[in-house]
Amino acid sequence: MKTDTMTMRANPESKFLLKYLLIGLACIAFALYAVFDGFVVAPQQLPRAAAWDELKADESLDDGQRDTAYKAIAEKNGWPSKRPGKPVSEINNFIIWQYFFMGIGSLVGFPCVIWYFLSRKSWVETTDNGLRNSKGDELEYDQITQFDKKKWEKKGIGVLTYQSKEGEQKFVLDDLKYERKTMDEIVRLVESKIAPELIVNGEPELSVSESKARAEAHQEPASSE
Repeated sequence: MKTDTMTMRANPESKFLLKYLLIGLACIAFALYAVFDGFVVAPQQLPRAAAWDELKADESLDDGQRDTAYKAIAEKNGWPSKRPGKPVSEINNFIIWQYFFMGIGSLVGFPCVIWYFLSRKSWVETTDNGLRNSKGDELEYDQITQFDKKKWEKKGIGVLTYQSKEGEQKFVLDDLKYERKTMDEIVRLVESKIAPELIVNGEPELSVSESKARAEAHQEPASSE
């Protein structure tokens, strides 16, 4: 059993961080695919589409003559002999959409990957008199003025408000981003060090022994024959 003076450090939850890395890489791959389509594939189709659009606009030609004329143009330019499937206007619209997809993929993908690498070495730990994290935030228990658990039940996020020399500050305890077991122990320790009325929008966490006793109390009694 850990004592109050023993340092408890919650390191990042690897599976949680991995999700962000995979999402980021998928979005970047999507953006790169859009770059290939928008800057390579679609522009190569434009000259063929323009030639076919021009032949279609010539009302003096029937379909057979248009096909013959297009095959001659294609052979001269080294294009496939099959007529283009889309007109210039559709290809231009397609290119515009690829720019949009590039932007979305980049705006989501790169921040996720960057956040992954910045977060993988982050931590939250206890000290003899309080808490500190890898960002350089540090507080003592007697500086805490509120522990808001509004998001604790659904998202595993608790927010400590504390007073420092710089004024009112926030310190986040997140048992989804960080190792849950250790973070839950840190939360229990914090709650044991502050007045109960400072805990708002939620109930204090049960100790391990209390949780076990409650679970046993709710078990169905064994049926006797």
